[in-house]
Amino acid sequence: MTIHIIPGAPAVLAGERSFMLENAAGMTVTIGERGAQLRAWHAPDRYGRMADVLQAHAPGPANGRAARWEGRQADGVVSLALTAGGDGAGMLVHYRLDDDGGLTIDYQAVAGVPIPLAALPQPCFNLSGGAADVADHMVQIDADYFEEAGAAGTPAGVAAAGGTPFDFRHPAAIGPRLHWTDTQLHRAGGFDHCFCVRNHFAGGQGALREVARVFDPASGRRLQVYTTEAAVRFTSGPGTLPGMDAFRVEAHARPGLMSAAWPRVMLHPGQVYRQTTVYRLSLQG
Repeated sequence: MTIHIIPGAPAVLAGERSFMLENAAGMTVTIGERGAQLRAWHAPDRYGRMADVLQAHAPGPANGRAARWEGRQADGVVSLALTAGGDGAGMLVHYRLDDDGGLTIDYQAVAGVPIPLAALPQPCFNLSGGAADVADHMVQIDADYFEEAGAAGTPAGVAAAGGTPFDFRHPAAIGPRLHWTDTQLHRAGGFDHCFCVRNHFAGGQGALREVARVFDPASGRRLQVYTTEAAVRFTSGPGTLPGMDAFRVEAHARPGLMSAAWPRVMLHPGQVYRQTTVYRLSLQG
């Protein structure tokens, strides 16, 4: 999750630069300056065949404005900085890729004016590398509770996951779950909900820990998600992303930033917000 805290960010200049990280196994990750987002992630399947597991890239910042980031690469780290005006507001993102396939993303945001945190969309994964859809991908999320959506699509409150299609405490395939008769799935056109991976009333940050994992039986690729945050948003389904071609798992400061059950997370002038998320891509037997 990239946190956008600067209203009216300037448009990106033409000729976006990109940066590539590579580990000892030949895995490569490409990061672009436009939106400071991942552009490609090439990784081997169980037979050693390389493919890009990022199938759909999220649009730029809200309202279609692409923020101007300045990137640099040194000592195996890609760093991108976003600044605006002279009020000290800005954001810094660091990407690091280790030899075990872990992509660590460290964020630091400083507010210039009081403003709520808001997430920028993240790239969408397809662990088959586009060879098939994600219906057979097995999802596991360490969450007893998720946030329901109201009739208008706005967060309506926290509900227990047990007995619902949103119970991913044990691995379950995406496709079959989408066929369950459930009002929440119908309203969203699939999965597009926040899952509480820490205390669902207190929220807040904690130590970095694994909170979700997705496995593609066909390719053998497994994606593990670690975060310091209180929630992850899982998105997949024909009404949320193109067809059944991809899924998204992104960290959130709290589920339901607009929900009455969860007060909005505000940054005040000079306040620093930090977050760490790790996506680890490996093979599972």
